[in-house]
Amino acid sequence: MPWRSESDQNTYSKKLIEALRQINSPETTTTKPRIAGQVRETADRVLASTAKGRTRWSRAILGKWKKLRRHHRKVKKTASGLNRAGIEKERIRRLPAVQKKTRVLGRLVPGCRKVPLPNLLEEATDYISALEMQVRAMTALAELLAGGTSAGIAGQVLS
Repeated sequence: MPWRSESDQNTYSKKLIEALRQINSPETTTTKPRIAGQVRETADRVLASTAKGRTRWSRAILGKWKKLRRHHRKVKKTASGLNRAGIEKERIRRLPAVQKKTRVLGRLVPGCRKVPLPNLLEEATDYISALEMQVRAMTALAELLAGGTSAGIAGQVLS
């Protein structure tokens, strides 16, 4: 998905501003650390909804958000589960360097833990370009709110 287009940037910016307005509404009385977490979660959720579920990472973010809204009981780990975790760590230590790095990359991209390498690389490149767009939009928004010198540029992105 091309995240570099002006229309994608504008769509994301508008959705982000609307979602941030809902967080900052007078009805929500939360502490500052909680608001910071909400901003990060909202930005990720808006980014995933802008992708419209066309990618694995966007579906994973949207699915995670939906799961958090439901109430689930925590599952207790058994002693056998702890043993398996130790065996898994030992097996990971013996993996070649490329496989270790592939596994780490799979953990960094939402929803891509058990994806073949070609699919993982495609998802990672799309996720990185989406995150770059998110950074551009949030930087423009921060400059606009701070009354910075490039507020005109930020206004163009946010309009």
